Order: sequence, then structure tokens, then C-alpha cells
Amino acid sequence: MTERLALSMELRDEILAHAQADAPKEACGLIAGTGSDARRVIRCANAHPAPVTRYAIDPREQLRAFRDMDAKGEELVAIYHSHPITQPYPSPTDRAEAHYPDAFYVLVSLRDTHPEIRAYRVRDGWVSEVDLA
Repeated sequence: MTERLALSMELRDEILAHAQADAPKEACGLIAGTGSDARRVIRCANAHPAPVTRYAIDPREQLRAFRDMDAKGEELVAIYHSHPITQPYPSPTDRAEAHYPDAFYVLVSLRDTHPEIRAYRVRDGWVSEVDLA
């Protein structure tokens, strides 16, 4: 059975708008909800010293977001980031730094005129694509 992430067009549009606004830097953020049902996007600052090719969510923002999710009875559903000039697939660095095996990883590629959004599970360095519904 193929896994699936329920990500509404409204949330996809919000993630895409964030990616386009932050380009040429990588945009990043969290997706809150329950199980595989995404309810809201939490934009975060890319705090990586090389933000054009890497991302790191600001630790203070991440802590605030996790506290807010707890207060609202939500959980971390997914982590998203953009690849401004490459394919929407987890890079070796993305795989090595995927520290939340229960979360989905959503990638946005802006390399073409039509942006692509894909979702994955990344566990122990292994990547498997999941359906976006």
C-alpha cells in the first residue's frame, strides 16, 4: 500500500508562494496537522550560512512552532523546503539531515516554468516517494 500525504491546493499554493518569495535562497518550513492530514503551513527562516544551496530551520522558530502545535493538539506532519534550481528530490545532504523519520518531506522545485511539488519519506537514508492527495 502506497503512503499518501493529504495536502490541499491552498497549502500547496502557500508553500509555492514561500519558495518563490525566497528564491534564489531555499525556503523552508513545517506543516502541522494530524497523521497524514496537513492542516497548516508554518513558514520558517532559513538560518543556514549557505542558504542558496542548503537549508536549516532557525532553532528558536522550530521550538516556537512545536510548542504552538502542542497547544493546538497538532503534530509535525511534514517538513518542506525548496530547490530553486534542481529537481524536487532529496539530495544526499537532505537525506543525511532527515532527523524526523515519522515526518513527510515535501520538496518544491522551481527549476522549470511550472514548479513541481513532491513528497517523500526519508528513513535511515532511504527515500520513498509518497502520493500527494
